[in-house]
Amino acid sequence: MTGLSLSLPAKRVSAWMTETDPKYARAWLASLPFSDSAESAREIYQALYTLNRQELDATRRFELMELYTGPVATVTAALEPYFVRAALPLTPKKRQLAEFIRQLHMEMAYGYKACLQDLERQRMRWGRKSLRAGAFERAMHYLGEVLLHSYQVYMPHPPEVWREIHAIYRHAGEHDLATEVVEAAAPAGAKTTLEHDYARILLLGLSNPYQLPQNECRHVQRFLLHWGAKAALRENLEVPHPAGHFLIDLATDSPPAPFPRDVQFQPGQALRLLDAVELLRTIHFFIQRLQKGDSARSLSVGLDALDKVCLEILQRMQRSWGQVPRRRFSRIPRSGPTFLCAGIPALHFFASGQKPFSPPATEVRSDVLDEKFNLPAHIERETEREPDRNEDFISLDQPVEKNPPSARADTAETAPGFGGIFRVDRWQIKDAAPKGLQLARHGSARTFLRVGDLVGIQQIEEIGRWSAGVVRWMKSPRADELEMGVELLASNVMPVAVAPVRAASGRDYQPALLLPAIEALRRPATLLLPRGAFSPGTNLLLVEEGKEARAVRLLKCLEYTHVFEALVFADVLTEFPRR
Repeated sequence: MTGLSLSLPAKRVSAWMTETDPKYARAWLASLPFSDSAESAREIYQALYTLNRQELDATRRFELMELYTGPVATVTAALEPYFVRAALPLTPKKRQLAEFIRQLHMEMAYGYKACLQDLERQRMRWGRKSLRAGAFERAMHYLGEVLLHSYQVYMPHPPEVWREIHAIYRHAGEHDLATEVVEAAAPAGAKTTLEHDYARILLLGLSNPYQLPQNECRHVQRFLLHWGAKAALRENLEVPHPAGHFLIDLATDSPPAPFPRDVQFQPGQALRLLDAVELLRTIHFFIQRLQKGDSARSLSVGLDALDKVCLEILQRMQRSWGQVPRRRFSRIPRSGPTFLCAGIPALHFFASGQKPFSPPATEVRSDVLDEKFNLPAHIERETEREPDRNEDFISLDQPVEKNPPSARADTAETAPGFGGIFRVDRWQIKDAAPKGLQLARHGSARTFLRVGDLVGIQQIEEIGRWSAGVVRWMKSPRADELEMGVELLASNVMPVAVAPVRAASGRDYQPALLLPAIEALRRPATLLLPRGAFSPGTNLLLVEEGKEARAVRLLKCLEYTHVFEALVFADVLTEFPRR
């Protein structure tokens, strides 16, 4: 059997005082001003900090820690909205608050880990099974909360957290406590086992949390509270197919990895298998029912979101846990500056030579023959294309998801645009690949970004040409540092104007971006439009600079995020007035 070695703060005398009698501690916690969440959180943190550095009997420490679970959940729920949906980089005050909440949960983990260490040192363990099982579960739960609060604001998680999570699971399993049913730390009154908690934490780490839209990791956690038990942990490493299976190395400080192909494992290795196949079947069932019109509430999916949003979350979980990606292109280390703007209006402004958007004075009759339109090249093949052979799918019928201003070295420049001021920030390229860039920025920025945002990129050697990209992942290692991965959508965008086809004049044009077709990649021309502005099947007037207006029909969505959609279109037959 392995020994349990967990990190704990050193015992020392503190200038702070706290109640060590459960009776008085309960009364003190009840007297806290929870209407002032920040003040209550500070008081709770000081009390936990003091308790975790005092010598206490294990039973009394566990009883005291149990009193803090509810108040910690209350202040966390009240303070999270201040930072979890804020754009990056976080302001210094918001980042400080996010780090404080994470440290509050680390102190909770310290308290239960101290219980475990004290119980391990005691020779007489009989009669303490329920206490030990509860302490194992609580320590696991709060280390998982530390990870969650790191993912919520795209901060790197603290070192050794994953190693301790693995160690707790392994040690509990060796003492037949991993499957012991205990009362869960959250939600209150629910029953769980340490093994179920462990599987949920593993799946959260496998959900590509740094690539998720803001606070979606909290939705993933809530879904797993309902359905995570369908994932299984096994010591047998034989699998019929790697998709939906993940390898856990209990000796590492990292989450599981996709199950490797054609690898021989050595006996004695601390390896386990996470089998998510049954969970994926459940997700696939929910996706099918939602696409057929059932509501998430009637299906008891466990996600508190609109049906459309719920469907998107489920599809992302299905991709994260159901396929084994292989990188087709290696990254090339590279350095140098690049300029970046964010959003369709800003990219339209800079790609048009910093001309404010002006609705075109074009009149077109709405004699659109709905039955006749010219299908763009590759669109049929795009629809019928088989899945990428470099990826393994757990199920097959998944839907198709859809010249900078002169800048000083460390400042963002602004330019007046339609509806406001557009900004350009200077970033540094860390490495590059044929389809993407890794960018970094030190110091404050005035262009705040989120995962899924559309960005315009102008590299220093390509003055006058703007590329379009989408932010795929973000990390904020320090308060003054931000890193992100950008997938390039097109190397040259064309600013255009679009408006719905109507019989009346004075149409409401708005800026849009045209991505030219790429024959080599068999990708048709697409329009980048604000999310939800137009749906497939809509007829639009499309105006390119220096060209006559033409009517087009939106066919299908190839890509979408919370802010934009990339839609394939086709020309339709329209009669234009003679000049």
